[in-house]
Amino acid sequence: MAEYSQAGLLVALLLFTALTVRDVYLGRSHSPQSGQQLTEGPGSSTVSPEGENYPPTPFNRCVGNLVSYLKLLSILLIVSGQNPFVLLGLDTPRAWNWSQDNKIFSCLMAFFLCNMMETHFLSTGAFEVTLNDVPVWSKLQSGYVPNIQEIFQILDNHLKMNQVDPMSFSSS
Repeated sequence: MAEYSQAGLLVALLLFTALTVRDVYLGRSHSPQSGQQLTEGPGSSTVSPEGENYPPTPFNRCVGNLVSYLKLLSILLIVSGQNPFVLLGLDTPRAWNWSQDNKIFSCLMAFFLCNMMETHFLSTGAFEVTLNDVPVWSKLQSGYVPNIQEIFQILDNHLKMNQVDPMSFSSS
């Protein structure tokens, strides 16, 4: 097995830390916005689609953040070589010795496994469609995600229902 320098391990640790900090603090505070515009026809109002994340429960959000911090701590401990089990007065498990022999693979494994758990706790599975602050579709209520043709049909029906024909209201 090839030996890795301390500088290389430090660069890997800094890269993982930067990515995780970005995900924790910046990734969840900005909602994606689309620059695309959907129009119904001439003279009608413009509808611009927007998306945002459906918020997880407070418990799941807390557990997801805890997993994120534990990810950083575990990577830091693996790279630094400090044995936390000695400080706790416990026997060192074989998995810890293996992680010290394979630091790069251990850091990658900790990063990806913790990201998988974090995503599990923060994902709600929601797919909600609203039009002018009126709920149009809810995966949480219906139990499935419609295909793209169904979504366009639902939006078209809502737009047609909410349009008023000025010719039908004559003042005679």
